[in-house]
Amino acid sequence: MTALFLSAIPGTPAQKSLLRQLYERYCQNMYTAAYQILKDSYLAEDAVHNAFLKVVGHLDKIGNPEEKTARNYLLIIARNEAIRIYQQNQRQFPAEDFEETIPDLQDIELETESREVKQRIFDIIRSLEPVYCDILLLKFRCELEDEEIAEMLGITLANVRVRLHRARNKLKQRLSEVYRNE
Repeated sequence: MTALFLSAIPGTPAQKSLLRQLYERYCQNMYTAAYQILKDSYLAEDAVHNAFLKVVGHLDKIGNPEEKTARNYLLIIARNEAIRIYQQNQRQFPAEDFEETIPDLQDIELETESREVKQRIFDIIRSLEPVYCDILLLKFRCELEDEEIAEMLGITLANVRVRLHRARNKLKQRLSEVYRNE
């Protein structure tokens, strides 16, 4: 984070100092979480930058920057921002794909159906309670191991497994409701 960025942000010197501490301490972790979703270094940097812009308005929610809750809060904001960027980019038609060989029509239909199903499942996951939504996104979207999730959320490995089990059950229940009504 540059001094120019900090000088452009309104706030007290104490708020700017806190923001600098958070950046120096958690920027790399936030970048890693965003990169796991976006698979693009420039987009991951954008996600981290946007996340810090959002954090500026909520510095009062962050107590001690040394605590795991501050880290978890920042990682969730970065992850959500990366997901937003990912979804925004999914809606745009990639020109490079068109310039390559034109695939078979049947392949296009299967890929489109698969993408639609994945998007519907993702939408259902996002509609779950935040505790279940977050754990499913970390496990399946970010492809984190249970141990990494436990460390990221500041909970025990057993708690991660219990939450994953409950989240999967909630997802199955919601999916069966959705498809039963169709």
